[in-house]
Amino acid sequence: MGPALAWSEKLSVQVSGAGTVASGGVVLPRLLADRLGLCAGLAEVMARSGFLPLRHRGQALVDAACSLAAGATCLRDIEAMTAQEEIFGPGAGASDTTMLRVLDELAGRLRADGLPGRRLARATAGARAKAWAGIVARHGQLPAAQVARKDLTRPAAQESARPGPVLVVRLDATLLDAASSKDRAAGTYNR
Repeated sequence: MGPALAWSEKLSVQVSGAGTVASGGVVLPRLLADRLGLCAGLAEVMARSGFLPLRHRGQALVDAACSLAAGATCLRDIEAMTAQEEIFGPGAGASDTTMLRVLDELAGRLRADGLPGRRLARATAGARAKAWAGIVARHGQLPAAQVARKDLTRPAAQESARPGPVLVVRLDATLLDAASSKDRAAGTYNR
C-alpha cells in the first residue's frame, strides 16, 4: 500500500458504535477513488509547473465529489465534511477558499464548451477502465443485469463459450413543472 492510501490501512466500516459519523457512507467511494488512481490522475492533470500546492488537488476534487454525494450543498459544507479525518484521512479538509481555488483551476482545464479536456478525460477514463478490469477479474466477466431474479444475458458467440452479460445503463430523470397552453394539457403525476 502506497503512502497516499496509508490513511485506509486499518479502516473498518461498522453501522454503529463509538465515533459513528452520519456521513460514513462516503468512505467507500473515497477509498475506491484512491485505489483506482483517480486522485493521483486528477492531481497530475491539475499540476502546474513551479507550483507545489499544500492541498492535494486530486484528493480535494474527489473529496468534494464524495461530499456532494453525501448531501453537501455549498463549499462550506464540503469543508466541514472533509475535515472529518475519520472519513477522509489526515491531510483532507480543504478550506472553502482552497476548494474554490481548486474548482477554479479545474475550470481552466475544461474546454470552451465545458467538457473535460483531453488530459482530464484520459485521467477519468483510466480510473474507469481499472474499475471495469477489477470487476472482470473478480467475476470472470461483467455481471449481468437481473430481471425477475434471473441474469439477463445474450447467447454465447460459440457453443463452448458462456453467455454474455447484458449491461444496462439506468438513467434517472426529474419531471419539471412547466406551463402549457396546449389543448387538454394535464398535470404531471404530482399535479
